[in-house]
Amino acid sequence: MWQYPKTRKICLGGFRMSSILLSFALTFMAFTLVPCIYRLIKGPTLSDRVVALDAMAMVIVVILGVYSYVRDSVFFMDVALVLAIIAFVGTIAIAKYIDKGVVF
Repeated sequence: MWQYPKTRKICLGGFRMSSILLSFALTFMAFTLVPCIYRLIKGPTLSDRVVALDAMAMVIVVILGVYSYVRDSVFFMDVALVLAIIAFVGTIAIAKYIDKGVVF
C-alpha cells in the first residue's frame, strides 16, 4: 500500500488534509446526484431525461474514481471505465433514436 512521504505530512486534528478533501469531494458529488435525479423524473422532454441520465453516469464515474483512490484499489477504476463506455454508447444510441427514429 502506498504511504505518504514523511516530509509532506499535513495533519488537521489527526486527519490528513487529503482525506478531509476527498471526503468533502465524495459528499459534494453525492449531492450533485439530487438535481440529476429530479431532472430524470420531472424532465419535460425525453432529451432532458437523457442528459440527466448521462450526467448521473458521469458523476458516478467520478465518484468511483475518487473512491478507487481512497481505497487504493484498481478494481473501481475498471468499473468506472466500463460504466463510462456504456453510458457514452447508450447516450449516442438514444440521441440517434430521438433524431431519426431508429438506432441502426
